[in-house]
Amino acid sequence: MKKVFLFFIFLFYITGSFALLPILSPPEGAPPTVILISMDGFRSDYWNRGKTPHFHELIKRGTLADHLKPVFPSVTFTNHYSLVTGLFAENHGIVNNSMWDPVSRKSFEIHNADAAVDQSVWWEGEPVWVTAERQGKRTASMFWVGSSAEINGTRPTYWMPYDQTFPKQKRIEKVLEWLDLPLEKRPQFITLYFEDTDLAGHRYGPDSEEVTQAIKELDDSLGLLVAGLKIRGLQKSTTLILVSDHGMASVKRSDRLLLNDYVKPNEAKVVGSGALVFVWPASKQAELAILKKVDKKPGPFQLLLKEKMPERFHFSKHRRISPFVFLANEGWYWETGLLPSIKPAVFGMHGYDNISPRMQAIFLAVGPNFNENKKVGEVENIDIYSLLAHLLKLRPANTDGSYQRIERVLHLKE
Repeated sequence: MKKVFLFFIFLFYITGSFALLPILSPPEGAPPTVILISMDGFRSDYWNRGKTPHFHELIKRGTLADHLKPVFPSVTFTNHYSLVTGLFAENHGIVNNSMWDPVSRKSFEIHNADAAVDQSVWWEGEPVWVTAERQGKRTASMFWVGSSAEINGTRPTYWMPYDQTFPKQKRIEKVLEWLDLPLEKRPQFITLYFEDTDLAGHRYGPDSEEVTQAIKELDDSLGLLVAGLKIRGLQKSTTLILVSDHGMASVKRSDRLLLNDYVKPNEAKVVGSGALVFVWPASKQAELAILKKVDKKPGPFQLLLKEKMPERFHFSKHRRISPFVFLANEGWYWETGLLPSIKPAVFGMHGYDNISPRMQAIFLAVGPNFNENKKVGEVENIDIYSLLAHLLKLRPANTDGSYQRIERVLHLKE
């Protein structure tokens, strides 16, 4: 089957169209499949950038939300885990990309798998692949936040440790290889992840030509996936759900905030950078000193106190949330070193208030349970777990989401 797929990839590049692909019959007895696809940092208004015929073909075939609302903070790890658990950050424990646990006194860094990312202790709640595996359904993960850790004693049947250099085409081939397995080994739920728009957005800014190029390449990749499903006869029985974790805002090198202006190294434990920074004052005296400096030198940021956190953030219960959270205003960002960073400048940033239009993500669903060419308003990130559980016929875990709220995206028979 792989050789057949590669032949049709060649045909696509010669003709520029998948219209010539034959439609085969699905394997007899093949169960419906759900593929959850994340395009990191794909902002809700990115659909109309560049030539994206495959995106627009799927939009015609499916249900498109005006936007997908992320949870706070609007960062990658927090929101990817909320998508698959249906929980706010305060309830699943992944409260930022960088964390410190005051009980274990250990740190979590997203680029350090050995030290944290693969350790079960960080991951609370129940991701949908755990729900499915416990109820007798096989799952697979072509990269997803949390999928390489054993959570509640369970991993996906098939998974791979994250590798940013792993080519997009190879990721799609791996997904299709799983679908080529004998029925008794095939996964019914698969995750697929791409980081391209996030990387380009940070490096060049959301309005850059580089982001437009990244979107086009993702569109090509999506076309290859659809082609692979089509030649296997799986196009009509497979549900594709496209999401992203957050959007992206433009920033300038000149609009950086230095945390050292407000917090001295001996005054607090500091974790994070970018849009928000966690601060644990070392003493009551240090706490008062920090508050005094903030009052004396206000700036384009908010000092959020855990005990007075806005209720809409749902960000006050977990021990990994610090007493002080320094949140930059959109377009600004924090540097936490003693001196300004000499690292390459960033031109895009996220992590800001999750109601900002520029932080909004995407939701598009295509499959037998969805209407064609349907538009809906806002969809909430925390409701996606409930939708997946319904599509996979699972008994869901308790979540912060609502099936009643997400049900309107479905094509319900009278």
